[in-house]
Amino acid sequence: MTTSRKPPARRAAKPTTTFADIRAKIQRPRRIVDMVLDAEAAAEIDNLDQLLERAQRHDEANGTETARDVAKHLQEVEAQAEASRVRFTLEAVTHRAYQTLRAEYPPTKEQIEAAAARGGNEEPAFDPDTFAPALVEAQLAEPKPETPEEFAAFWNDLSDGQLGQLWQAAISIQFQTGELGPPSQAAADILRSFGMATS
Repeated sequence: MTTSRKPPARRAAKPTTTFADIRAKIQRPRRIVDMVLDAEAAAEIDNLDQLLERAQRHDEANGTETARDVAKHLQEVEAQAEASRVRFTLEAVTHRAYQTLRAEYPPTKEQIEAAAARGGNEEPAFDPDTFAPALVEAQLAEPKPETPEEFAAFWNDLSDGQLGQLWQAAISIQFQTGELGPPSQAAADILRSFGMATS
């Protein structure tokens, strides 16, 4: 009696990934920067928080109601600060656009000399005074200024801290990579608890 052998199963051919497929997946990093533009109101909130704590202790010790007025004022100032909050969406520009932009704003002679005086071996890559606003403006996805002059006027009105907030976000996302850690165990556990499949 002879037994017939089954032919080995054919492996399915792996689909070929093309560069068009890869390019279609590219999404440059984005970052949202929430900025409270009424810095005076933001600073007053901290002061009123402390005042409210003292007023509560005072009221408990003396049977008075001073905390009520402080709390009311605190809420008004919080609303004022919140009304000044603006959400900026920055998106990294392409490598080529970044290099082109950077070349347009080389370091000044004074900046190169100052770096050498500090003992640096490398000269600065750009003039931070002019390159910072140019990069932020190039990355600004939302809201978009109507004209370069409108953006320049906005940039000139900001404090150093506000400028720094936008600049740090801009340079950070320009060099951000899309590396992933391990899948979330917490998400998998929650989905399993609902009887749902996990990936």
